[in-house]
Amino acid sequence: MMELPAITGEKLIRSAGYKWLDNIYRTSIPKNAQLDGSNTDFLVTEYLNEPTRFGNSRFKGWLIGVEVQLFYKKEPDSSFNMMDSEISLARLFEKDGWSVNQSKNHIKDPDTGQISKVFYFTKNINLKEAN
Repeated sequence: MMELPAITGEKLIRSAGYKWLDNIYRTSIPKNAQLDGSNTDFLVTEYLNEPTRFGNSRFKGWLIGVEVQLFYKKEPDSSFNMMDSEISLARLFEKDGWSVNQSKNHIKDPDTGQISKVFYFTKNINLKEAN
């Protein structure tokens, strides 16, 4: 049974056990979340969830996609390297069969003052033939 793309993406990120990551949120950031810039947070949302690869009037696969927003803490540990961490995240998805669809530039979040970054990952899932 397939899971929603955001659940799949969240589980994959959790499996990496990143020490530099404080919180992972799925779909939205809760109202009670601490948003003062003292944490590095990820927000994983679905952006693509549709049939693909049509043949003989049937679809043969499903295309899923997640948007991963990173909000870096304002004062990271001195040993933290942002670029190495982002490459590690992209390779994590790549090793699991995802493609890096987009990697946006770093911006300063207007609400929290944190540096943020957005990735878009997609994955083709082959479906088994059903009667």
